[in-house]
Amino acid sequence: MIRYALYFAPDGAWWQQGSRWLGRDATNSQLLPQPTIAGLDSSLQRELSSDARRYGFHATLKAPFQLADGRTEVELRLALQKFCSLQTHIQIPVPQVQWMGKFLALRPTGDQAALNDFAFACVSHFDDFRAPMSQAELARRQKMPLSARQNELLLEWGYPYTAEEFRFHMTLTDRLDAGPIADSLHAAAIQHFSQSEALVIDGITLFMEPEAGADFELLARFPFG
Repeated sequence: MIRYALYFAPDGAWWQQGSRWLGRDATNSQLLPQPTIAGLDSSLQRELSSDARRYGFHATLKAPFQLADGRTEVELRLALQKFCSLQTHIQIPVPQVQWMGKFLALRPTGDQAALNDFAFACVSHFDDFRAPMSQAELARRQKMPLSARQNELLLEWGYPYTAEEFRFHMTLTDRLDAGPIADSLHAAAIQHFSQSEALVIDGITLFMEPEAGADFELLARFPFG
């Protein structure tokens, strides 16, 4: 079953840098050589980013969803175009590589109020396009250790990490156990993204998962203004 997702995915140098780190360009599904990390076997490196690579370089705005009955991709594209025409750019000072639990991610620093408000606007504005979760999907989500508030958000919006629980991030690895390998990946990620400039949120990107477990594909970017 097809799923869609509303992501922020930067263009230009940021996209190339992030895609190369993950080892795949989601615009064309081309596999890319990942940066060499001293002392880390390349096959293990790919294994430790396999899930992140499947989703592509992005920050989640509205998590993957199936279209509601009667809704079409064409309607979703038109709604995105209209919504984005009314938005203004949000600038993030150079994001930093940080730990989020057991995985590495690029995270903003400083005041994130405008960014958080925008993300929740995406969640709520496009919720009419989202089909209700199946019982199997709900059960899968609820196997995670969720707080009472996160469970409320899951039931209302189909995703537990939105509203005040939202944390803007661009995932760089799968879950890692503490140790030398995790330390090496952390240091390498800092080095890889060290020359990056400010990140500008200037549009929404529509991604698609053509079937369960398939790689997500970048369908279109919808610029602001």
